[in-house]
Amino acid sequence: MMKKFIIVIIILVSGSFSSCKKFMDIVPDNVPELENAFAMRTMAERYLFTCYSWMPAGFDLQANPAILAGDEVWLNSTANFTEGTYGNWYIARGTQNVNNPLNNYWEGTNQGKNLWAGIRDCNIFLDNIAKVPDMDEFEIKRWAAEVTFLKAYYHYYLLRMYGPIHLMDKNVEAFSDPKETQIERKSIDECFAYIVDLIDSSMENLPEDVAESALENGRVSKLVAYAMKAEILVTAASPLFNGNNDYAGFANEAKTSFFNPTFSEEKWNKAAEASRIAVAFAEAHGRALFKWQAPLTMSPAPQQTTVNQMSFREAIAERQRNTEQIWVNNASRATQNFQSISTVRSYDPAFINNSVLQGFMAPTINSVLMFYSNNGVPIEEDLTYNYSGRFELRTVPSATTSPYKYNLTPGYTTIGLHFDREDRFYASLSFDGGRYFMSNHTNDANTFNTNYRVGGNAAVISPNGYSITGYTPKKLVSYRNVSAASNVYTVYEYANPIIRLADLYLLYAEALNEVNGPVPDAFKYIDLVRKRSGLAGVKESWANFSSNPGKPNTKDGLRKIIQRERAIELMFEGKRYWDLRRWKTAQVELNTNILGWSIREKEPQLFYRPLNLFSRTFTKRDYFWPLSLNELRRNSKLTQNPGW
Repeated sequence: MMKKFIIVIIILVSGSFSSCKKFMDIVPDNVPELENAFAMRTMAERYLFTCYSWMPAGFDLQANPAILAGDEVWLNSTANFTEGTYGNWYIARGTQNVNNPLNNYWEGTNQGKNLWAGIRDCNIFLDNIAKVPDMDEFEIKRWAAEVTFLKAYYHYYLLRMYGPIHLMDKNVEAFSDPKETQIERKSIDECFAYIVDLIDSSMENLPEDVAESALENGRVSKLVAYAMKAEILVTAASPLFNGNNDYAGFANEAKTSFFNPTFSEEKWNKAAEASRIAVAFAEAHGRALFKWQAPLTMSPAPQQTTVNQMSFREAIAERQRNTEQIWVNNASRATQNFQSISTVRSYDPAFINNSVLQGFMAPTINSVLMFYSNNGVPIEEDLTYNYSGRFELRTVPSATTSPYKYNLTPGYTTIGLHFDREDRFYASLSFDGGRYFMSNHTNDANTFNTNYRVGGNAAVISPNGYSITGYTPKKLVSYRNVSAASNVYTVYEYANPIIRLADLYLLYAEALNEVNGPVPDAFKYIDLVRKRSGLAGVKESWANFSSNPGKPNTKDGLRKIIQRERAIELMFEGKRYWDLRRWKTAQVELNTNILGWSIREKEPQLFYRPLNLFSRTFTKRDYFWPLSLNELRRNSKLTQNPGW
């Protein structure tokens, strides 16, 4: 009997995103017979893109747990955003369960893709691609290498969520003995070894980099494989997976433990070496931290702080000639919908009633506190920062010579927390009393002022069109967007960055510190990331401004600095959610109150009262998601994750 296969329709690129039309804009025919899918090159190419179509979405509030299941952003109402639609937010609210797991990527329910089905498609492709008659050997090997990498990536994605998984190296035939479908989970070390082996095996036949970024951006290359191998090995070396004693007794039927309780320094050595290779390879292939070039029409030339902020914003939002991006997911774009829920209600005073701009994705005060002072150290450590007065009201000076006029509204009363912060703070966040620089502004001194209080241009507009905290994530909004009429919003779409150079630099610095402590190269790569945003190096900043000047000189101190750097640099990019888990710090960081301002007030003294929006509880069991009871019934060899 002939095998059936699943074709997933991908409709990806249109309009202003047409430069990527060659790649992943192919709609497969609904061909029922498997051999027809590999009867000619054009059909095989469609199956190749079916394998890519299983990539988990990054810019999707419903599908990506790393956006809402952590503590970076919050939504405004359980009535507006129900569990059936926004399950990952309910994971943050503590309602993950075994009966009907939320964001279920194991079975493909509740906004999760069935990644095992994706792996099955990858296996089908690998079993059949060599049969295509009108393809040369070079192309066959390249496509097979891409799919081998995707197979590894889907295993890795499941591993981060569920811990030990089974390994689907080959598909089980439809009419096999039912016993063959009873597959047990493998140990963590076996899982990571398998994933890395797959990536290594793909390397030989991958191109070093995509030849034409406009046509192939998002396809897997050797550069992508090196970078992701570095991330995967850093994850494998991290405390959740390396020497974790919390899962004693968590074992398979043969009583073989899934977790090795003995810490392995060799895992960090491998992670550091893989990161070194990835960094060198990226730089040799033209990757560099993105630097924004101001339009020639700007007069006068922008302030350096504006350049710093725009370089940071555009590192993820610029899609043309972006030297920083290593791998992006073209199937998951910052669409009009995604950017509208991230955008202040309007950044043009002529169109403050734009109902398209909802602005309900709300960064928490927890995130706001994370950013450094303008001296490049945590505000709670800065000797010159008025930390005790961070929640006190302050009026922005109106003088034209005021250093605050580019970031804060002159003459406006806001809160001390918004003063004297680093440029990534102003690039990442829109807030009450802030300013919003967009491409329709001819200079950076005359930008849009934001007022989040009742009656303001960023205040509540509809039952669900508002920020519950009084902040929106400016970082996710392209400065090229145009609000042209009351209900017209034209966006510059860009692809979700899975990994960019700044991320890789910080992974390398982390691995170096874990192996050798605070060595010069660890500082080198952190400082490169900081310098792009206008900050001095770590040693200089801590020596001059921190109440703990010796912090960078110890492994533990530098570890905390690197973790804070990752939280700031990669804010809202879906990294912190996984970082907190692999570091085993989620039980501290996520056992906190989610805070926002009293947004339904007009007067500043009433507006700036922190409200507890939710009290989070994160326990040991939450590091790994549960398998459903139905899945446990189907596969008797599966062992449920501890605590579920």
